[in-house]
Amino acid sequence: MDKRIIIIAILAVTAIILTIVRESGDPGGETFSLIQSSKQQISGDRVYAMADTTLRTLGIKKGNIRPIKNRNDVRVLMPQSFDPLLFVRAMKDSLEEFEADIVSMENSKEKSSTVQVKNNDIILKSFLFSKEPVTIAKKGVSPLAKKSIK
Repeated sequence: MDKRIIIIAILAVTAIILTIVRESGDPGGETFSLIQSSKQQISGDRVYAMADTTLRTLGIKKGNIRPIKNRNDVRVLMPQSFDPLLFVRAMKDSLEEFEADIVSMENSKEKSSTVQVKNNDIILKSFLFSKEPVTIAKKGVSPLAKKSIK
């Protein structure tokens, strides 16, 4: 017989035996995984650093990102066209490998949003988004007109 046929037959029988052993094994048994199932811990400071970078990448000016002293809150003034869901999506991707959840709440009456990054029930950081005030020019006055003193 041809050596190739013998090798193919041995490989086929081995595959069948391995399949039977795997299928007849204990279904509640421990499975082997190369992916580490535990996620890393993250601190509030690291969340703030990631959020600061994310917000600046999304077009928020550095001066519009202000941490509140002695609290886990960060105030963010956002342009009228900015959608906080962009921030939520970007942070969700950034925090994927960490033990952190994102909770977002919107207050349409006040035109503000709150995004919290939590670890279990502990709030690591809260981001308080509010719209930048819109400057309305007075009727008949050019916004760039300078006052003349006579």
